[in-house]
Amino acid sequence: MVLCPACATHIEPNPPPFCPKCSRHLEDPEKKLCMQCTNHQPHFDSAIGACLYNPTMRKLIHLFKYGNKLALRRPFSQAICSFADTYTKNLQEYDVVTPVPLHPTRLRERGYNQSEILGQTVAETFQLPWSEGNLIRTRPTQFQARLSQKDRWTNIQGAFKIKHSHKFQNKRVLVVDDLLTTGATLSEVARVLKTAGAQRVDVLTVAIADSDNEVL
Repeated sequence: MVLCPACATHIEPNPPPFCPKCSRHLEDPEKKLCMQCTNHQPHFDSAIGACLYNPTMRKLIHLFKYGNKLALRRPFSQAICSFADTYTKNLQEYDVVTPVPLHPTRLRERGYNQSEILGQTVAETFQLPWSEGNLIRTRPTQFQARLSQKDRWTNIQGAFKIKHSHKFQNKRVLVVDDLLTTGATLSEVARVLKTAGAQRVDVLTVAIADSDNEVL
């Protein structure tokens, strides 16, 4: 899928300098962490958010997530891979790629997991091992976007588990998702992966939002 000129023009790459933990833009480059990570440091080692969550990106992610516009996986994966290559690290250093899983009930409602589709594309691009179905969601949770910052962290606790821990033992894991906001969901995923023995857990997302933004 090729984006129309209007959409392509209004997509904003995430500008440096970055918070080393979550990749949010740092207004003050002298600060070690952004305010969000200072207040609630997540369990993942680092996150890579390629684009800012502006109105255009909000619309595109909504179409990808709920509108069955799955061809967006190509421009999305190109954006995040290009960003990672330019600013952060070689994605080929990872041992395994895994998506953020949906609960089976929500998967049946939506018909697909956008994180899985995006993650598969990244894994194929870099010829990385793909893990599907080992990290699972054990219970349905409230939509994070409808909750306060504080409630997002408590809502997601205990929502994931690993079926076969040895498959993540001593592995460098790349978790792929569409959007990072507070980081609560991705932090909980990273915590579970590290409990299973993962050596390192990094996150790769299409977009990154301020934690107080209105999100899908």
